[in-house]
Amino acid sequence: MTVRLQPSPATMRRLAEVAEGRARADLVLMGGAVVNVYTEEVHRDWGVAVADGRVAYLGPDAESRAGDQTEVIDLTGDILAPGLIEGHTHLTRIQVSDMVDLQVRAGVTTSIVESMELAAVCGPDGVRALLDGAEHMPGRLYYTISGLIMGDPQHDSIFQAGEWIPLLDHALVAGVGEIYWADMLRGHPRTEALVAAALERGLAVQGHAAGARLPALNALAGLGVGSDHEGITAEDVLSRLRLGLTAMARHGATRQDLPAIAELWRGRNVDPGRLALVTDGLEPEALAAGNSLNWVVEQAVELGLSLPRAIRLASRNVAEHFGLGRWLGGIGPGMLADLVVLPRGGGFRPRLVLVGGRRPEPAPAKRYPHWMLDTVKLDSLDEALLAHPGPGRWRAMELTAPIVTREAETDGSDALVCAVADRTGGPRGFRGLLKGFGLKNGAVAISSAWECPGVLLVGDRPADLAIAARRLRDLHGGAVVVSEGNVLAEWAAPVAGLYSERPLADVVDQVAAVNGAARALGCPWPNPILTLETLTSAAIPFLRIWAGGYTRLKDGSHAGLEWEA
Repeated sequence: MTVRLQPSPATMRRLAEVAEGRARADLVLMGGAVVNVYTEEVHRDWGVAVADGRVAYLGPDAESRAGDQTEVIDLTGDILAPGLIEGHTHLTRIQVSDMVDLQVRAGVTTSIVESMELAAVCGPDGVRALLDGAEHMPGRLYYTISGLIMGDPQHDSIFQAGEWIPLLDHALVAGVGEIYWADMLRGHPRTEALVAAALERGLAVQGHAAGARLPALNALAGLGVGSDHEGITAEDVLSRLRLGLTAMARHGATRQDLPAIAELWRGRNVDPGRLALVTDGLEPEALAAGNSLNWVVEQAVELGLSLPRAIRLASRNVAEHFGLGRWLGGIGPGMLADLVVLPRGGGFRPRLVLVGGRRPEPAPAKRYPHWMLDTVKLDSLDEALLAHPGPGRWRAMELTAPIVTREAETDGSDALVCAVADRTGGPRGFRGLLKGFGLKNGAVAISSAWECPGVLLVGDRPADLAIAARRLRDLHGGAVVVSEGNVLAEWAAPVAGLYSERPLADVVDQVAAVNGAARALGCPWPNPILTLETLTSAAIPFLRIWAGGYTRLKDGSHAGLEWEA
């Protein structure tokens, strides 16, 4: 496998000597209670001795492994647990260094992050830029390589599997990321080649099976996928567990499914060995408030899981899915000393976090190559795309939930212009229509549409749409809200048009301002940016938009603006 965490022979010998009391530990944590994610016990008055960044001894009398040079931490009244492992999340809006700092602060000592958004815009060189320097982060940071299924078939065709497979050999690549099931089942040679290459290397392959029924789940598993995070009810999750998949119960920005899934542990006696807790991504505001995977653990406990089991589902089970369970995800001899100290009063709000037995330093700011800061090129934008088509029989996307659409007929009177313009400098563009977004007397432009090398423009005033597009170009990406000729709010995201270089607090304020301005203009959805971002993605049912038209995700067919009976 690519990720190698085993200790050296010299370290193994030292761990054994410390365990037997013949050598002194570097660090001893003593006098508290230790969460055991293997037996789901809480051991009172146990401690841990650490040497060379790894657990050397777990049990009572840990303090006897201390010497004159040993740091001793008194845990009296506290709980020691393994650091959490986020098995499925996304880098959302902020710098990667800020994200990792916030993860570690919340007790998430390992983060496994999807690279799909950047991959669709910047290709393999962009993903290499993410990987460069990831080893210098305060927490463990791994990436999954995108499954490379996109809603834009013309852009999709430029990628070749041979460009991506070498990335699977990078030491910080944990596998292949979420694969959209409908396209995979229809046949996707590039993705199938990536999956085969990952399996040859012993790497995990993750799936995205939103709405998939049992035959499709069987087919997806047969094609090499080992996990899925799209079960939204207890029965959904159980259907995945029954097939041997790792079922990732999600609670984050996109969806919060734990209340519906909780029936699985409150009313059924189900083996939790392949059940994991994940966020599937969080907005910067939540991370800044200290809410990450630790918050998901807290929600699971409130919904009836014991604390040891909830921690297990967010540590050991995730590590085992990725093939890292011998050295990561629990507290045991030889394992990496990624540890959190929790007040015994409840919750998962660490007072101390250790990564490899050390207090982590703040992450260095990531420096990106210049070309990644200049990816929003709209000089060829045809502003005719921004004009409403007028009365007629038109095809529209209609929002039925914050991120779900259906195909709808409209005469145009109840729909906004929804256009996608190529942001790579090319002339491609398509004008569609959108119902259910609710905006009046204004426009929104974003460059962070999922897996899309384009700018998404939505509104009811062509002049405002043009102003929003020009301002977005000047910002080099992000999101802009305009009304009656005035820019109401903007979020600047020059890194591939997806991420900001501004301090965290600025990003939180800018994103809140954009969402607030869209809601003030009539958008009924809680996170307007996220709602718009998903309109281009092949991940979420049913009608999606790209720079050449609409795509029906159910069958992969394409359609234009004019309605056909």
